[in-house]
Amino acid sequence: MALVEAVAAELTITRPSEIALYEKSFALLAAQAVHGDTARALITTALAQRGGSA
Repeated sequence: MALVEAVAAELTITRPSEIALYEKSFALLAAQAVHGDTARALITTALAQRGGSA
């Protein structure tokens, strides 16, 4: 079972093929994630490009 929180609803996914899709999506996003100093640098760069401040 996968519990998915959407903007307007909470979905309970039970079909194995759909759970596999969520697992694959999570793995792809987790592989692209950055943490710590790398995340801080990414956010700082994005803020600077839009005229914000860190």
